[in-house]
Amino acid sequence: MNIKYKPNWHVALVWQALIAIFFIASSNLAQAAATHLTEALAWHSPSTTWAPPPSLAAAGDGVLDPATPWKPVALPGASERRTPSATPGDGTPPHVWWLRMEVPASALAPTPQGPRLYIPRWHTLGNAAVYVNGRLAWQSRGSQVLVSFNQPVWLDLGGDVRPGQPLTVHVRMAGAEGAGGALSSLWAGPAEELRAGWRMRSLLQSDLLAYVRGANLVLGLLALAVWLARRRQGETGYLLFFLMSLSHVFATSFFLVDAEGFGLDDGWFAWMTMAGSLSASTCAFLLLCRIQGRHYPRLAGMLMLYVAVAALALLPLWSPPHGAMLPLLRLVQIPAALPLVGAAVAGAWSLRTWPHMLLAALMVLLFPLWLHDLAMQNFRVSAEHIYATPYLYVGVIAMFLIASFLRYQQAAREAAQAHAMLAERLAAQERELGLAHERLRAAEREQTLMHERQRLMREMHDGVGSSLMSALRLVQHGQATVDVAQVLKECIDDLKISIDSLEPVDADLLALLAGLRFRLEQRLGEAGIALHWRTSEVPDLPWLDAQNALHVLRILQEVLTNIIKHSGATAITVSTAEAARGTDPGVPGVQVCVHDNGRPFAPLDTLPPGRRGLGNVRARAQALGAQCSWEHRAPETPGTAFTLWLPLRRNG
Repeated sequence: MNIKYKPNWHVALVWQALIAIFFIASSNLAQAAATHLTEALAWHSPSTTWAPPPSLAAAGDGVLDPATPWKPVALPGASERRTPSATPGDGTPPHVWWLRMEVPASALAPTPQGPRLYIPRWHTLGNAAVYVNGRLAWQSRGSQVLVSFNQPVWLDLGGDVRPGQPLTVHVRMAGAEGAGGALSSLWAGPAEELRAGWRMRSLLQSDLLAYVRGANLVLGLLALAVWLARRRQGETGYLLFFLMSLSHVFATSFFLVDAEGFGLDDGWFAWMTMAGSLSASTCAFLLLCRIQGRHYPRLAGMLMLYVAVAALALLPLWSPPHGAMLPLLRLVQIPAALPLVGAAVAGAWSLRTWPHMLLAALMVLLFPLWLHDLAMQNFRVSAEHIYATPYLYVGVIAMFLIASFLRYQQAAREAAQAHAMLAERLAAQERELGLAHERLRAAEREQTLMHERQRLMREMHDGVGSSLMSALRLVQHGQATVDVAQVLKECIDDLKISIDSLEPVDADLLALLAGLRFRLEQRLGEAGIALHWRTSEVPDLPWLDAQNALHVLRILQEVLTNIIKHSGATAITVSTAEAARGTDPGVPGVQVCVHDNGRPFAPLDTLPPGRRGLGNVRARAQALGAQCSWEHRAPETPGTAFTLWLPLRRNG
């Protein structure tokens, strides 16, 4: 998916302004009150010695001879570079030239920190030395090929100042034949006035680049950590960014050589910077293709093949001396940069987003800035300019970061939109589920009502209806000896019990029994039977709904009716208690015991067939998952005990 953003032209204008300020500052970091030395006397020495003499008196090449033919030159000045015919250290004598300048006494006025001499840049394929009043005050060290050309020279002149007298400064530069050389203008004056320019020059030429290199490397290591954590998801862009940052570290090492050098062979060091530059361009191209969502597989293959061939061909093992390779090291980078520039321009034209357009602008600037740096390296422009290519590459990395960040923002927005869409779909599904649940509950209510109607119809038919039909047949057959009123009372009791079963009991067995006591206590009293109630607290029965409650009431009603009709009892005791059935610890439950003092009868297992009431008791108990039993007491204890055991929880 291509990412679209509105162009942000003010950011591009800011970048252009920064580049303009960069070149203005690099061309003239002047101090108003200091002395700016822009003229010198030059002389090409016949010396064949590479090492600078310990003093001018020990030079031995006529530098102090009054007859020496000094010629005036302007600073910054340079001797044009040609392809060097030799390399320092191969035994070939150097090309030595001297420059002489006078520092006026006005620039050496005493100050708290004393006077300083500041040289923004020198450059040659060899070494350089500075003499103050004939004394060796400074000399370059380390490699004579990879010199510290990007490090400004900062000298304390306090020990050489004579009140009211000028200073004579000599600069000796020894380089390979044809290598040329360059020297910037010089500044002399109080340290308080020169320090700002020296620090700014140091910052622009080396320090800032070192800081940015470190920041890029830290970002690269962070990208590497992310890639290691997400490599299974195919996030190779993070690996490419790490490789690009690491390659940038190697590619810019050439600009950070200090007086001590890196301790690496000159040829291998140059090859490392060249390989780093080629690798950085390749990784940048591949990463840009991933960011843009565009792929050039054939071009990518050709680019990687070219980089591999160039890196192998320029290995120090069989390549020419480093001095002869310097122009080639710059030229070999052009083919590697062309695909990157083309991809940036094509992506900016296609995507029309300000990060990609700004990146394309930086890529287009790459060639003129690269030509500028090449001209500096060949001493065709002022030595006081700043090498811009490393900073342009830093800008490219910054643009990659911005493009990646904006892509992350776009991905975050898409994730938020997807989350919102998912939340909306979830809410819609919840609403649909709620409606379906309501429909299900309505259907369950309808089914419950239907079951209740069917149960009531069954109870009316089997209970009250049957009793009424029995009473009707008695009246029709003229059996006056039968107490029709008693039959009708039983019908009314059946009806009331059916109505009581509709009342919610909330799983409370004692509340259900209390309703039964209220309905039957008067009838028992009329029959001359005393009712004793000895209930204790029992646990709730979660399964005790209306239908099951009616089963319990019908069982107890049948038992009490049988006692009234057949036992001749004068007292009935109803008790409740917790009881477990089965092996230890047994199944927890509750039991209801009905004990009378009337005539005993045989237990249920020996009852003769045809006793429909007791059969109904057994069937209802089985429907409840309960157990019922009749127990004949000992002879000294008349009557029968009926026990109904109800489980605390039912299966199913």
